[in-house]
Amino acid sequence: MTERAYWLKHIRFRYPGSRFELELKNMEIEAGKVIALVGPNGAGKTTLLFLLGLLQKPVEGILELFGTDPWESREQLFNKRRQVVMLTHHPYLFQKSVFDNLVFGLKVRGTPEREWESKVREALAMVEMNGFEKKSVKELSAGQAQRVALARAIILNPKVLLLDEPTANIDSNLISRIEATILEVQRGLNSTVVFTTHNFSQAFRLADEVIYLSDGRRVQYSHENCFSGRAETDGKISWIEPKAGTKIFFNGNYTGHIICLISPEQIELHSAVRADLGVCPAGRTQGCAPTNIFEGRITRLEMADDNLALARVSGDLSFRVNLPVTELHRKNISLNSQVLIKFSPEAVKIIN
Repeated sequence: MTERAYWLKHIRFRYPGSRFELELKNMEIEAGKVIALVGPNGAGKTTLLFLLGLLQKPVEGILELFGTDPWESREQLFNKRRQVVMLTHHPYLFQKSVFDNLVFGLKVRGTPEREWESKVREALAMVEMNGFEKKSVKELSAGQAQRVALARAIILNPKVLLLDEPTANIDSNLISRIEATILEVQRGLNSTVVFTTHNFSQAFRLADEVIYLSDGRRVQYSHENCFSGRAETDGKISWIEPKAGTKIFFNGNYTGHIICLISPEQIELHSAVRADLGVCPAGRTQGCAPTNIFEGRITRLEMADDNLALARVSGDLSFRVNLPVTELHRKNISLNSQVLIKFSPEAVKIIN
C-alpha cells in the first residue's frame, strides 16, 4: 500500500481579521511525490504551504502527517516539525558566513561536528555554489542567497521539503539546475516535495501532480484558463471582470463571487489582421449579443504531437489555446504573432 504523506479533510483556515478563507474538503499527498501548487496571487498557495509546514494550525478539520495528527501534543508537534523543512519566498539568512548558515540546522539536530564539512560541501555542490563556505551572506546576490537557503534546507535530509516559489529570484540560466536539484532531492532522499509556482510549464514539467487553487479552494482543472471575480447580471447574461474593464461573459443569472473555466479546445484563435469577426467585442458594443473576444500575442507555442499545437496568448488576460497545427498554418499564425481569441458564453463553465 502506498504511504500517504498528508491527509487533509474538511480543512478551514482564516487569518485573524482577514476575509480570505482557505477551505479544502479532502486532499491527499502521496509520500515521495513532487506536488505543484498553482494559482493566481491570493489563491491560498502559501497559506496551504504554511499549514503543511505545521506553522499554522487549521481552525477546523483534520490534518495528518504520515498518519498522525501533529497537533495531538507538544511533543508530537515537535517531532513532526523535524520531518519537514520549508523554504519561504524571501528566506532569512543569518548575517554570518554561508558555512554558519548551513550548519545551524545540523547543530540543532545534534549532527556530529565531524560530519559538518562534508555535508556542507555536498549541499553547496547541489546548488552550484562550490567554494562559497567562507563567504559572508552580505556579499551574496539575491539569487545566490536563494540557493544558499535551498542548500540549508537540503542539508537536513527532510522527509518533506516545502518550497515557496523556489526559482523566483534565480537567474534564468540557473533555473533548470535548481529544478534538477529539486528532483534530485526527491529521488535521492525519497522526500515528498511540495512547491508553489506561477509558472505552469514548470509545474507540469516537475510535478507528479498539479493542484490548482483559486480563492482558497481547490479547483479541478486541466488547463490554465481559470478566472474568478464577483459576478453581475442583466437577468439573461452574466459577467465578471478579472481585470478592471475586461469582462468575461457567460450564460445564466449569477451574482456573488464565482470561479469560471474555459477549455482550451473551445477557444478560437484568429490572426489580428482579421479585424471583423462578425461579432461584438465583449462589453464594448451595444445592440448585439455579447461574446468574448480578447487581443494578445503568442508568447509560447509547443507541439503536443504531429497534429496538435498548444499556444499561450498573453494580453489583458492570458489564455491557453489548443488547436490543430494545420489551422496555425492556414491562418498564418506563429510565435510572437498578434492574435484575437474568441469563445462563446456557452464555453464558460461556472464553479460555485
